[in-house]
Amino acid sequence: MSGLDVSRLSPEDVVAALRSYPRRFRELLTSVDEEDLPAEAVEHADHAARSLGLLGEAMRQVLVQDEPTLMPAVADDSAREWAHAGASSVDDVLTFLTTEANALADAVAGVSSEAWTRRGTVAGSGAAMSALDIAREAVRTGADHLRAAEAALRR
Repeated sequence: MSGLDVSRLSPEDVVAALRSYPRRFRELLTSVDEEDLPAEAVEHADHAARSLGLLGEAMRQVLVQDEPTLMPAVADDSAREWAHAGASSVDDVLTFLTTEANALADAVAGVSSEAWTRRGTVAGSGAAMSALDIAREAVRTGADHLRAAEAALRR
C-alpha cells in the first residue's frame, strides 16, 4: 500500500509522527459535516488506531521476551482483521486513535538505545523484526491510512 520509505526514521522521528496522527486525522475527519463524511474515511482512522495497538503490543513482546514469535499482522497490514466492529462515532474513533498513538509514542520514547535491535520472528515467514522495525511500521501504517482517508474524502 505504501510508497513511504521509513527505513531512515529515528526513534525521535517515530515519536513525532505518532503524536501527529491524532491531530492530522482530526483535521481531516472534521473538515466536513459528519453526515457527508464517507464511512471509509472513518474506517481508515479506526484501522490505524487498532494497528497502532497491535504494533505496540508487538513492541512490548520484543522488548521483554527473547526472540518472541510475532503474528503475521505485525509485518503485513493486509493481514490485520478485527473481530469486532469499530467505534460508533467519529469522536469515538478519534479518541481511540489518540489513546493508541500516544501510548505507542510514549513506549517508543522510553526505549533505551541498546534495546532497538531486540528482535522477534514473524510467524509463517520467518522474517525478523526489530523493535525499531516495528516502530517504523507504525509510522508507515498511520501514513498509509491517513492518505487512504484523504482519498476517500476526495471521491
